Amino acid sequence: MALGSERLHVVGIGGTLRASSTSAWALERALNAAGRAGATTDLLTVNEFRLPIYEPGKALDEYEPIVGEFISRVRRADAMIWSTAAYQGTLAGVTKNAIDFFQFLSDSEPPYLQNRVVGLAATAGGDIAAVNAINAMLHSVTSLRGTPAPLFVAIPQAHNVFDKRGNILDKKWADRLDQLGWLVVDHASRFHPARIELALGA
Repeated sequence: MALGSERLHVVGIGGTLRASSTSAWALERALNAAGRAGATTDLLTVNEFRLPIYEPGKALDEYEPIVGEFISRVRRADAMIWSTAAYQGTLAGVTKNAIDFFQFLSDSEPPYLQNRVVGLAATAGGDIAAVNAINAMLHSVTSLRGTPAPLFVAIPQAHNVFDKRGNILDKKWADRLDQLGWLVVDHASRFHPARIELALGA
């Protein structure tokens, strides 16, 4: 976790194993908004990391090096944004698998996601599944002692919201993702008051 007078650092995790991932595009939009709000950012997509399946009881150094890099970058987060696709009515398995590796944050100070705000977004092909995916991630945030941001962005029929290059066609959803990024920085600053002026550009 960043210390001293450094700016707040927001880490984004999400996407799918598909290159044209609407959840990755949503994450990029929200993370860029956090950057405009004054935070430094780091985008970690599941397509980039291709993490192996988490195995309880297996030590971090027993995994391939990419897992260690993933956890190292997550540890630096003052706040996070998660974005998942909704598969079969809930969050994508690759997203849940990435979250499972947060068990290795148990020795952080403070442990897990304590004192870290987490913004949540999800995209779906239908009307309902994105909300279910948000709810599933919310359980993980609270279990990991994190603080959910006070806005959830559940985008239905995402194929109508993004074009084939990832541009958002609907201003309503663009504004909500921007607001999510801003709120993550705003609320994270409350846990790190020494950096509030730097984070919010005051």
